[in-house]
Amino acid sequence: MLVKMSKISIIIPTYNEKENIKKLIPDTEKVLKENKIRGEIIIIDDNSPDGTGELAESLNKKYRNIKVMHRKKKAGVGSARMLGFSIASNDIILSMEGDNTHNPKYIPKFIKEIEKGADLVIGSRYLKDSKIINWPIKRRIVSKTANFITRFFAGTRLTDATNGYRAFTKKMFKKLWIESYSYPFNMEFACETVSRGFKVKEIPIVFIDRKRGSSKLSVSKEFISFILTAFRFAYTYRPMKVFGSFGVLLITLGVVLTGYLINWKIRTGAVGDRLPLIFLAVVLILSGVQIFSFGLIVNVVTRLRKEFIK
Repeated sequence: MLVKMSKISIIIPTYNEKENIKKLIPDTEKVLKENKIRGEIIIIDDNSPDGTGELAESLNKKYRNIKVMHRKKKAGVGSARMLGFSIASNDIILSMEGDNTHNPKYIPKFIKEIEKGADLVIGSRYLKDSKIINWPIKRRIVSKTANFITRFFAGTRLTDATNGYRAFTKKMFKKLWIESYSYPFNMEFACETVSRGFKVKEIPIVFIDRKRGSSKLSVSKEFISFILTAFRFAYTYRPMKVFGSFGVLLITLGVVLTGYLINWKIRTGAVGDRLPLIFLAVVLILSGVQIFSFGLIVNVVTRLRKEFIK
């Protein structure tokens, strides 16, 4: 049990989650009460045809701490979270899904890590003591791909940057610049936090796939989003690591090829039919120099962007 009375704002985006929130909200309220946590629950509902928003309104009559924002149409889970985060009343904000995949019992652990000094705490499905139950293989592939992107292109070293079950301070959130409004939102949130030097902590959770309703994720649509996100992360977070390394690789290949051609010329006295290789060597070196220079320029722009936001 927490020693002092904590305050938290819990943000839950919903779309057709009526059958899930009728269990999720009472379970969450029970955890808050048992651990003496003062909490508000903010439901961001995208005009669910099944009456999710209306159910949340009726539950507020019992608990008196639920706010429901009714949006006119589906506008993306990222934008729903941004809206919820911006209107949160408390200094500690917690984000979770409305499909019962995130067990409310972990809420006290999130708060404890925040109170110990973490700026962002992520519930990871991939730590040693974590567990995933009944999650479809295609969803695991999407998750693994997205987390690879955050590690390789943004250098986060996090095991689960994509999981939406997380807590953070409102003060930190106000300093982030997030451009994504769909599935990559969580990825960019984590990358922004790491790149700005905030303290990030991951805690193990047991993740159980939804039992009611269906996932809103489109694998084919999000695959394209991943490609665009990977490119954006490359020039936003590690431009010299990605573009600089690629540029050096092309220059090296061009120099090696040039050395081969010079050696051939010395030994045979003629270039002969190797004119295409000369052209290729020139293209490799020039392309490498351009890409390396692009990395340098973007690196400077990125630094200026971060200083401007600060």
